[in-house]
Amino acid sequence: MLYPNIHFAHFIDRPNRFIAHCRLVETGEVVTTHVKNTGRTTILQPGVTTALVYTNSPKRKTQYDLVAAKKYDRYWINIDSLAPNVLVHEGLSTNYIQLPGIKRITKVIPEVKFLESRLDFMGFDEQNRPFFVEVKGVTLGNQQVGAFPDAPTTRGLKHVQTLEHALDQGYRSYLLFIVQMPHIHLVTINQAIDAALATEVKRAQALGVRVMAHGTKVTPDTITLTTPLPFVAAFPFESDGLPSSITPKSKQ
Repeated sequence: MLYPNIHFAHFIDRPNRFIAHCRLVETGEVVTTHVKNTGRTTILQPGVTTALVYTNSPKRKTQYDLVAAKKYDRYWINIDSLAPNVLVHEGLSTNYIQLPGIKRITKVIPEVKFLESRLDFMGFDEQNRPFFVEVKGVTLGNQQVGAFPDAPTTRGLKHVQTLEHALDQGYRSYLLFIVQMPHIHLVTINQAIDAALATEVKRAQALGVRVMAHGTKVTPDTITLTTPLPFVAAFPFESDGLPSSITPKSKQ
């Protein structure tokens, strides 16, 4: 996945989930940018180098999208919440992503409504047997461990429960975590943030939902699938202690 027209900038602040202020390295100009991740990511700290995609369109409220940030000034983390689905669609369609129990995927359909949820992908194998894949992006990591989520997610909990119901109706179900950063060797659930989700994922695994993780290679203007990573639901995760980048509203 390639991002065109990348500009580097230093993060200033994030007044809400949707926008951030950054200072362009080239000109020193302060610009308002759309943050392509509404989570409470801790990556965006004052002064951090970010990668912005410039789009000159009169229909947009902002001309920049913030897609990546450089953690500890050492490596890039992609924070585009749309990127995992783009990668997985390509990975499933080309059989680069290997789903346990499936020899070859013959058809992939994105955004399929099932029961009361909309799951990311429905697919069929060489014997025309259907399956569902729900994708979650991982942008939280510490000490070579990646964790999901970075904030409580009732939507994520519902998706896991829907995958369980799909099993009951004869579908194969997969929960796939895409790690949007390098140097991660294992993926887990952030139990301190969402204990209910951690419990449900363990239950889903016991019922037969296959939980997987996949690594990526990240640069300021690209993100590329690499190799599978182990997923261990009960592995303890310790946050790096950095605060959320979203500036809390002052009390009136």
